[in-house]
Amino acid sequence: MKIMICGKGGSGKSVLTVLTARILSKSYRVYVFDLDESNTLLPRMLGSESPKPLVEYLGGRGNIFNRGEVDIVKALAKANLGIRLDNLPNNYISSSPEEVKMVTIGKIREFSEGCACPLNFLAKTLLKNLFLERDEIVLVDTDAGIEHMGRSVEEGCDAILTVADPTAESLTLARIIRQEAEKLGKIFWLVINKITPLITDVLKIKAKDLGLDAVGLIRVDEEIFRSCLMGEELRAKEAMIDVESMLKRLGIIGI
Repeated sequence: MKIMICGKGGSGKSVLTVLTARILSKSYRVYVFDLDESNTLLPRMLGSESPKPLVEYLGGRGNIFNRGEVDIVKALAKANLGIRLDNLPNNYISSSPEEVKMVTIGKIREFSEGCACPLNFLAKTLLKNLFLERDEIVLVDTDAGIEHMGRSVEEGCDAILTVADPTAESLTLARIIRQEAEKLGKIFWLVINKITPLITDVLKIKAKDLGLDAVGLIRVDEEIFRSCLMGEELRAKEAMIDVESMLKRLGIIGI
């Protein structure tokens, strides 16, 4: 299964990606795709080394559109079975203590370097042609907003997990993503992050007004804030419990 994790900037996409990956790693072989061209700390949060960006394996961002989808697939596929992540060279894939594998699509770091379009095209091509075994799951940590949707990256996924924080802007964006997911025939899930007891009832009313139904409510977790502030491997208490409950509710892991 290929799950894209998206939402407004600062909503907690990377945190949810890491917590979900850790929980799923007990039952599945899990791969995390880093599709955020600006964030650099996802490997550290996961507890892994930073792999070389996959775009470099294919000759750099300036070469991606020239190669095209067919040539990219040929470069990454083995024995005509589609793209297998475990065939990538070791320095283009890293591993966490829980054996979660991580692939970074590419980063933008320099003035006038250009847009993220080639990176989105590479991610789209990779997801569309990726061969997974039944016990494998891919989690895609996207960049903020919905540019990736405008670039059709979601075409290659099975489900879209949207992370919203308790703001009108975030919930409104979630509604837009749900509408697009329905057009694409993709599974849509909404999880609302950074919940406190004082806002829970108001939040449920606001979500209902927008026609949204959350599959999970993730509580504010001081361990997460501290480890993110220190730039350390992610730690969590209440949020980990809530994410696990959500995955059980969805039937992805057993009760």
